[in-house]
Amino acid sequence: MCRKKMVVVSGAASGIGAAICCELLKTNIIPVGIDVKPFSISELRKKTLGLWCCGKDFLFYRADASNRRAMKAVFSNLLFVDGLVNNAGLLGGDKAHGGRKISSFKKMMKAHVQTALVLTELSYPLMREGGSIVNIGSLELTMAAPEVVLYTIAKGALWGMTIAYSTTLAERGIRVNMVSPGNVNTERNKAQYESEEGRRLIDRFEARTPLRRSVEPEEVASTVLFLLLDKSSAITGEQIVVDCGYRRALWDPGWTSRDLKEVYKK
Repeated sequence: MCRKKMVVVSGAASGIGAAICCELLKTNIIPVGIDVKPFSISELRKKTLGLWCCGKDFLFYRADASNRRAMKAVFSNLLFVDGLVNNAGLLGGDKAHGGRKISSFKKMMKAHVQTALVLTELSYPLMREGGSIVNIGSLELTMAAPEVVLYTIAKGALWGMTIAYSTTLAERGIRVNMVSPGNVNTERNKAQYESEEGRRLIDRFEARTPLRRSVEPEEVASTVLFLLLDKSSAITGEQIVVDCGYRRALWDPGWTSRDLKEVYKK
């Protein structure tokens, strides 16, 4: 009988992390969720009711993934790891974190980069050939909003880590890639758009997007799953952007009231 695969997911309690855990469970892969938030009141618990049998198909540890000592204790319970998803991090612009101070910079780097470094160093020795690591990036890596400097720096460092580990771990048969989402309809994001101003903002964002909508968490999760599985065995050191085409749109419909087909006729 073949053993089930096991994948560690940081930032698992909500949002994209919760969606990834659900996708893994549906595929008969054991998620090992890690988050500073408690499972008992998490979005993940609500999403996974009926999908798991605790202790057999699903593991969850409430811990700080940037703390190497705490993570060593978690990994001492694992005999093997088949995959890792570095999803933990902090959202928000510079002002939300006290401005572009050194203390805010360190906090952002710790959340995104130190957690990924700690988990990667503990995971890969437990991986066999065919293992896969997926880092969660951001659309901000290719086009950045104003006043989102710290977050973009941290995601940029994570992209550099993706490239460097992809060559470093290649000789072990371990692949390392990144999935960078655009605007995602997580519970947190949807709550921000409930106000009239927030609704106007997201309506304009989606109007500029070729597919005229935001990304669902499950769409990011399915892309991550693809990179974790052997179907993507020739892909490493790459970034897949999941943004409904946002970064490929040359024109914003709000720039002109005329039909673009008429503009290009001249």
